[in-house]
Amino acid sequence: MDQNDLQKAGLPSLKDAQLRHMRQLFLTVVTGGFVVLVPWIVYLALVLPDQHPENAWNAAWVGFDTLLLLGLFTTTWGAWRRRQYTVIACVFTATLLLCDAWFDISLDWGTSDETASILSAVFAEVPLALYLFYAAMRIVRMTIRSALLLAGYPGPVPQFHKLSIGGLNELLKSVDARREQP
Repeated sequence: MDQNDLQKAGLPSLKDAQLRHMRQLFLTVVTGGFVVLVPWIVYLALVLPDQHPENAWNAAWVGFDTLLLLGLFTTTWGAWRRRQYTVIACVFTATLLLCDAWFDISLDWGTSDETASILSAVFAEVPLALYLFYAAMRIVRMTIRSALLLAGYPGPVPQFHKLSIGGLNELLKSVDARREQP
C-alpha cells in the first residue's frame, strides 16, 4: 500500500495537519514537563529539611521526582523518535503523576502547603496524567487501525474498549484465513 492507498483506507497521513498538530502539542506538553521538573528536583534537594520523622524523607521525595523525570524523559524521547514504547512510558509517567498528587495532598493535608498541593494536583499533575493516559490509548488505537488496514481487514476498526488483548491477533488470523480460501 502506498500513501494514497493508506489515506483512502482511512489511515491518517503523517503529512496531515491535524495529526502534526496533535503530535506537536503532545511533544510540547511532555517536553515542557521534563524541563520544568529539573529545577524542581534541584529546589527540593536544597529546601527540604534534613530532619524529619523519617530519616530518608529527602531522598524519598528527590528520588521519586527523579523517577518522574525519567518517566517524562522516556515519554518525550519515545515520542520524538516515534517509538511504540511511548505507550508504556505514557502509562508509567501518568501513574507516577497520580501518585505524586496523592502523596503531596495526603502529606500536606492540614498544613500551610495544603492549598499549593491541591492546586498543583488539580491544574498540573492530574490533567497531565489524564492526557498521557489518553495519548497512550490513541497510539494503541492507531497502531491497531494501521495493522488491520495493512492486513486488508475490510471491516470497521473495533472499539478500543471492546477489543480483547488477543483480539487483534484473532482479527489478523481471520484476514489470513480469508486470503487462503479459494
